[in-house]
Formats: sequence, structure tokens, C-alpha cells
Amino acid sequence: MKNRDEWIEKTIESLFELLPDESVMGEPFWTIMEKDSGYEQGVNGNYIRMEGNVIPLFLSKKMAIEASKRLRKEGVVRGVSQSHLKHLIALSEENVGDMKLCLILLEETKAMVVEPELLTDYFLLDQHESFQNSAYQIKGRTSKRTLKEEYWALNQKFI
Repeated sequence: MKNRDEWIEKTIESLFELLPDESVMGEPFWTIMEKDSGYEQGVNGNYIRMEGNVIPLFLSKKMAIEASKRLRKEGVVRGVSQSHLKHLIALSEENVGDMKLCLILLEETKAMVVEPELLTDYFLLDQHESFQNSAYQIKGRTSKRTLKEEYWALNQKFI
């Protein structure tokens, strides 16, 4: 019985590692989560979703804060770390709860639902890389671009 209890405790601990607190920086995204002061991180693990079970991923904290104010829901802005992003991509790939991820380009009216593969190819870094040094090799290309350059190149396709 002790092994089962230990397993449950470790599983719960690992899940709570995915719940960002206010100190987590977006790598590179920010999102809005349900506020819950009953948890140490201040969130309960649920996301403020858009219509159609879509989780918004904002490119800046300021954009997420402004959207949170417009939504008038009990939400708090949290950074999406690389490990958190990997988890969200995996959930989207497995189609858990028919969840989709959406890049908010400038505001909610300029958004696009994205396939998990696009997020993996363009925004997930190797475990040894960091967005603090954001010039990285884009798959299938020989030149290096910064994350900002890639964002604008990607954004131009949808404007």
C-alpha cells in the first residue's frame, strides 16, 4: 500500500510542476489560467479557453494581461515554459478533450489555431537551448534566424 501512495504522491507532484506560478517566464508564450488561491501556484490547472475548447497562446505577457481584462473572467496570466509547452503539445496531439492550441498574433481577432507539429518545429527548443539565446537552427534550413525574425516571417503568411 505504501508504494501505491508514494506513486500517487509523486504523480501529483509532477503534475503540479506543470502549474506555473507568477515567476515563470514565457518561453515563448503566455496563457491565461483559472485563478485558485487554494493552490500554492495560485492556479488550479484549468485554462481560460476560447470558443471551441481552444487554449490561447499569447506572444507577450502584456497581450495576455490585456486579453484577460477583456474576458472579465477569474484568470491570471502565466508564462508557458518549455516543459509546459511540451505537455500542451502532447495533449493536443493526443486530441485530449478535443483541445486545440491557438497563437494570438496581435489580438484575439488575429489568431490562428495551429497544429502541434508547427509548435514543435518552430517553438520547442532542444533541452540544451534557451530562448535567452534565441538564434537557433530552423529544421530544414541552413541559415539561422532569431525567434523574432521567425515570428515575423510566419506572421506575414497570415496577414
